[in-house]
Amino acid sequence: MRRVLAVVVLLLGAAIGSAGAGEGPAAAGADTKRVVARVNQVEITFDDFQQRLQMLQQQRGPIRPEQFKDIVGDMVKEELLLQDATAEAVGQDAAVQAKLEQARRQVLIGELLRRKVIVPSQITEEDVRKMYEENKPLFSTETVRVSHIMVKTAEEADAILKELQEGKDFAELAKAKSQDTGSAEKGGDLGELRHGQTVQEFEDEAFRLKPGELSPVIKTQYGYHILKGGVHSSVVQPYDEVKGQIRKSLLQKRQEETFLAFMAELEKKAKTEIFEDQLK
Repeated sequence: MRRVLAVVVLLLGAAIGSAGAGEGPAAAGADTKRVVARVNQVEITFDDFQQRLQMLQQQRGPIRPEQFKDIVGDMVKEELLLQDATAEAVGQDAAVQAKLEQARRQVLIGELLRRKVIVPSQITEEDVRKMYEENKPLFSTETVRVSHIMVKTAEEADAILKELQEGKDFAELAKAKSQDTGSAEKGGDLGELRHGQTVQEFEDEAFRLKPGELSPVIKTQYGYHILKGGVHSSVVQPYDEVKGQIRKSLLQKRQEETFLAFMAELEKKAKTEIFEDQLK
């Protein structure tokens, strides 16, 4: 199955890369056949330029009008090279012809997949919203409220931990002795932490602690810490934060399903044979 999915990704990638090439609408009322450059009697039209512009925008994003001349300049260079390759009869070489045939096959397959797989697999906003509403637990993030006291040496931390174990107030000791000035004035309170917001050793201990529980002294790159656990909860990520991720996941799944169904249909109608003994 993994190999099948790898083939799906490869073929769909080629199809997506070629999807829409040559379909860019010209400006309203424009003469798309007007000549924008000429190279040894070969004309480059506005329509040629529009197709190239759309392809580049798919690859790079928006292109400013002041860059249009550079695009045409590149098309001129390409035409010069093509004309010289033709004059040198490069296309008569057997290896080159094999590469051209392979390219032709890929373009045809890519266009077929665009029509049969990519176009029918579009994901709507309703699809994305439904996935989110029906699977909110998948988009929840665990949080924990935690306080800490940070000092520079292990000896200081050990002494503070002993005081805490003897009943001293955590918030008061944090205000008096923590060297994390941002949290010290709030009694060591760091607020709610999510996974990935702090260094791993600190995060592991924070999420392990029960509310009110003290940690042993832990060392990070910032110093030595004593943590006090707080309430554990979870927060559902807002729709706008995850809709892009959902759309991508749904699109990939739908394209894979459509591709596999399309291939199954082709294989059912065809008669194919593989002669393994001839591969030795």
